[in-house]
Amino acid sequence: MQLTSLPRDLLEIILSKVPDTPLARFRTTSKRWNIMLSSEGFVKKHSANAPKDESLCIALINSRVHLVRINLRELAIHPFYLKDPLSNSSQVDIRNVSHCDGLLLCSTEDDRLVVWDPYSGETKWIKPRDRYKDSDYFALGFDNKSSCKQYKILRVDRNHILPVKYVCEVYDFTSDSWRVLGTATDWYIPDYRHGISMKGNTYWLAMRMVKPDTEFILGFDFSKETFQCLSRPHPSLGLTALSVVKEEQLCLLVFLLPDFLMGADASSSELQVWVTTSTGSWNKSLAVIGLDGYRDMFKDMLPRGISFLADEQKKVVMCLNRENNFNILRENKHILKEHLGGGSKCISSPAVLMNYPPSLARIRQDTFLKGRKRKAESI
Repeated sequence: MQLTSLPRDLLEIILSKVPDTPLARFRTTSKRWNIMLSSEGFVKKHSANAPKDESLCIALINSRVHLVRINLRELAIHPFYLKDPLSNSSQVDIRNVSHCDGLLLCSTEDDRLVVWDPYSGETKWIKPRDRYKDSDYFALGFDNKSSCKQYKILRVDRNHILPVKYVCEVYDFTSDSWRVLGTATDWYIPDYRHGISMKGNTYWLAMRMVKPDTEFILGFDFSKETFQCLSRPHPSLGLTALSVVKEEQLCLLVFLLPDFLMGADASSSELQVWVTTSTGSWNKSLAVIGLDGYRDMFKDMLPRGISFLADEQKKVVMCLNRENNFNILRENKHILKEHLGGGSKCISSPAVLMNYPPSLARIRQDTFLKGRKRKAESI
């Protein structure tokens, strides 16, 4: 008996035990299978059967997007293949990537922009209002005030000629067009930092244009199409990086050198993880103490760019730097250290390590992929 002839209930039970990577290929079997694999009931069954000791992440390694499975003992890395629509035989070199709701927004080394669902292989290449530049910042989000998600892209056109000004514009998938929002002159985002998506909005660690430079969290609300400023736990904290926990809480990694430590052993360095609460305040949720052997590593990594994920239940911090060095730390132990390939092809690219939820409930094509669609090779 073939799988396609089995009753749906039995078929769902069988397929719910199949890992994400091969399961993604089954979506193209038929329209019936694609609908079934995207249903809420199947997604719940599949998530329940997912390995509990694994984390599923996206990393940018040597201008390619990779799916990374982490179980604290070893890594499994699977490349996603984004085919270049201008060439049947080549892949696209990616400068930066961000994630929102199962979709990837990629800016390319040759200054193009694409929204990509790596599981279904669907892509939408976004034409610029005038032209893109290698210094642009992009973010993908959605209007969470409407009854259905309306996806948008933010472009920040950075002008480094004094006086510094950032021209901001928004692409709306509904109208398939760009709109200029205005100009920002009082903040800037360092090259080595990428945006973090949470609940349809995007956040960065940014710097103010005043002296002395002060660091703060800059957010963009895609519903109101406005920027907002959030404070850090303590302005005097040491070197920092930004992430998100379970798509629900902002998460700040802080590396404290002995000079920053108060009421603690001044001979030890400390790595702290702070998360936001429902009221918008900050709580310290995790600390990795006794990092003397890794002090130079973090002192060098954070100012030059680091991307991290924190797991409060396992009490671990996972981080990736721009040279593709991956580390996992727990309390005073260095659990895992691996180099994920050669050095970064593009020095200006930030380190990118993001949670990628093991869910097959991808966005319906007709809600965001207006107009021409292309199939890209999937994993």
